[in-house]
Amino acid sequence: MKKIILLTLLVLFIQSCETKQPVVDEGPAAGYLVTADGKIDARDADPANLAIWEKYMDAHNERDYETIMTMNHDSIVLNLDDGRNIFGSDDHLVALKEYIAVGSPTWEIYFSYTMKVDGQNGEWVIAGHRLNETIDGVESNPSIITDTFIVDGKIRRIIAFRKINN
Repeated sequence: MKKIILLTLLVLFIQSCETKQPVVDEGPAAGYLVTADGKIDARDADPANLAIWEKYMDAHNERDYETIMTMNHDSIVLNLDDGRNIFGSDDHLVALKEYIAVGSPTWEIYFSYTMKVDGQNGEWVIAGHRLNETIDGVESNPSIITDTFIVDGKIRRIIAFRKINN
């Protein structure tokens, strides 16, 4: 009988030592995305996404097309500020090389933030860039804002907006 009582106490003691994972209160969402189904919470995402975007933009400035191609997702989509939509890495490379030949652009990131939208398979980087370009001998310095969707460490979608600075 002593063994049964001792064994029961031992089991109860061991069970009392088990810890449950604490419930983490993420607090209110930092932002949201509005869809047909309503608002979906957006929260801070993995800061490693910022380094991915920096490397990608450095590759653009260095004209390192090989790195750009390896960082592009197989089904990359670009929604450009001039209304064009580019589908696929090969078409992206053609358009990029044409633009670089015409405008000799360089990009300088001046802000960057990464976020995730609840329920999406991937995370976003929202970044501001100072662009220096010279087209037909005329230099301009517009601001470019990009919303970039990153999936599995690859650039999946870029939405670009341009503001002409006077």
